[in-house]
Amino acid sequence: MGYTVALAYPSEERVALSSLAYFIITGMLEEMGLGVRRYYLENREIKISERYRGSPKSNTAILVSLPYELMYGDMVRMLDLMGIPVFRSSRGDQDPIIIAGGPSVTANPLPVFDIVDAILIGEFEPIAESLDYALSKPTRASRLRALSEIEGFLVPGYTEGLVRRVYVEDLDNVWYPIRQEMPENIEPVWGRAFLLETTRGCARGCRFCMEGFIFKPRRDKSFPKLKELLDEGVAVNRVSKVSFYSLIFFDNPAADKILEYSVSKGLEVSVPSLRVETLNPKRAELIAMGKQRTITIAPETGSCVVAKAILKPIGKIRTLEAVHYALEAGIRNIKLYLMTGFPGETWDDVRDTIDLSIDIAKTVRSRGGVVKATLNPLMPKPSTPLQWLGLEGASEVESKLEYISRELRKNNIEVSTFNIDWAILEVAIARGGIETGRVIVEWARRGGGFKSFMKSAETIGVDISLNLRTWSIDYTPPWHEYIEHPYDSIRDLRREYELYSSIMASRGRNIRLNIPGCVE
Repeated sequence: MGYTVALAYPSEERVALSSLAYFIITGMLEEMGLGVRRYYLENREIKISERYRGSPKSNTAILVSLPYELMYGDMVRMLDLMGIPVFRSSRGDQDPIIIAGGPSVTANPLPVFDIVDAILIGEFEPIAESLDYALSKPTRASRLRALSEIEGFLVPGYTEGLVRRVYVEDLDNVWYPIRQEMPENIEPVWGRAFLLETTRGCARGCRFCMEGFIFKPRRDKSFPKLKELLDEGVAVNRVSKVSFYSLIFFDNPAADKILEYSVSKGLEVSVPSLRVETLNPKRAELIAMGKQRTITIAPETGSCVVAKAILKPIGKIRTLEAVHYALEAGIRNIKLYLMTGFPGETWDDVRDTIDLSIDIAKTVRSRGGVVKATLNPLMPKPSTPLQWLGLEGASEVESKLEYISRELRKNNIEVSTFNIDWAILEVAIARGGIETGRVIVEWARRGGGFKSFMKSAETIGVDISLNLRTWSIDYTPPWHEYIEHPYDSIRDLRREYELYSSIMASRGRNIRLNIPGCVE
């Protein structure tokens, strides 16, 4: 093929080995005849996979997987450690082409615009063969030009016009990584299990959820395909557990059948976080039969108004029903995902979330179980209806986080809270423009951390507070000048944002909540 390629994952190897995207990218490239070098960042040092040696600078291209915004600084550290110029403008003909992809850059590519050479907007499978063609070109410039001609690629200096997100249309007829690396000396984050994607995308439309919007439309694998992959994957990887990969597991019509089939084969199962109203007695029983000891549910809030506004109208009655189904099936451990800090959220709303959590804890403890909660502040993300919201009033949000945590711990609920400083950094990067990239580079070189990020912004001369403010609905966020998503135009997002705002402002007026247990 005349070229070499590597995948850089800016985290530990055990984290990479829990990523389906990691297996898809490396697997597809190896199917095309490439030996893909792997680089990880462990203890602030580059770890090179033992299977493929060689200097990072000798690669034709390095693909960087970026699931989260806070990994951008780690990407910069990797480039520095590899001896590769961090800014694309400083790279020459002998330097590798740095290609970034992942959910965070699909939603907003601008913070890495000056750092990487090309950015994939969307999913990897549709562009794999075209990538092979582009990288086989003889010169760096011709490779970049060829990349810019592939739908889904944003190549600074070459791309003209908006880049349209690319995605797999039919999950049954796309390559899947049957063989998944499981080195004996490394324990993946989710344990030794075959990762099986059942559904990609989500049609529920939760207004805060970036993945739900950038992975539209929802696409399901059929039962025959799931069964085929499961049988092969378990045999090839010699595992006795399957971990289902999905944003909305039970929305797939084949979910019950593949769960039933897995249990019938004597496999352990791991089902992801569940939408509360999708759990029923039979499903809870199947999960228990698959030896899963914890069910994770994500009510987010106990407030009827907030639940309606974020388009997650579940309510206390449905949530307690789901908990009851789990307990009846013998599952004694419940994990909750909770959020606070929604603009317009009152302290009564916060109290509703506390009351819901306490009611769940009382119910679970009465059966000898344990409740754990993960509590996050709202972090408005690009390419979602809430992208116009900022993270202003961080001190009040922090007070809410502390209050909820304190009250839950009083009631023997173990709480893990996302630090408000890190939330500020994540939002500042997520909603950033091209100028944010220079701050990220300075921040990484200062060693990371909240104070060094703010100091870096001051040194570079970037007013990071602009990224944290609430913007006028008439304002067009800068990423919309570079990318477009086929299912959600900026007009669609504005309409959803206006619905959120009108519901949050509706207290005291007659609105239909349509949530069991909520007063109209």
